[in-house]
Amino acid sequence: GRGRAEEPKQEVATHLYPLLSSPIEEYCLALLLQHPELKYRQEGLSPEYFETSENREIFIAWQRSDKIESLKEGLDSATHEHLDSLLTRNLLSTKIEQKYAECALRLREKFLRSLATKIEAVLALEAQSGGRAADLAKLKEQGVEVNIQLGEVFAQKSRRRSEQRGVRK
Repeated sequence: GRGRAEEPKQEVATHLYPLLSSPIEEYCLALLLQHPELKYRQEGLSPEYFETSENREIFIAWQRSDKIESLKEGLDSATHEHLDSLLTRNLLSTKIEQKYAECALRLREKFLRSLATKIEAVLALEAQSGGRAADLAKLKEQGVEVNIQLGEVFAQKSRRRSEQRGVRK
């Protein structure tokens, strides 16, 4: 019945975005690579926000280099094709700084959500295996800290939405 009809859709999705790709990571990198002026905008972007190793490698190389040519030299040759696809991606050239800020915020949120999930999983395992109270307390504290940071991300997103609505009026 229905289960069979849905399987080809999953195949199509896999062809559009390989399992190891992250559209938001790639969009953010494309913005950074195509707009050198963003290099000095501090949005708190961190290499650990990039889950895909290719994207993380490109981001780190981008941070360390002044020009695209030197960036490419610092990368593994297997990553060059991915870099070229990011450099040639079609991007709308309006509100670049705003798009970058939103992108950085989304990456931070994704990273923090993933971290919160991992902490919860470890906490559950520790509790099941009768972990030491000190270890459990430390994990709970880390979980609280991550949730506080997530709260800050949500507040920033809310402020940005309010500002955008104000601009449109």
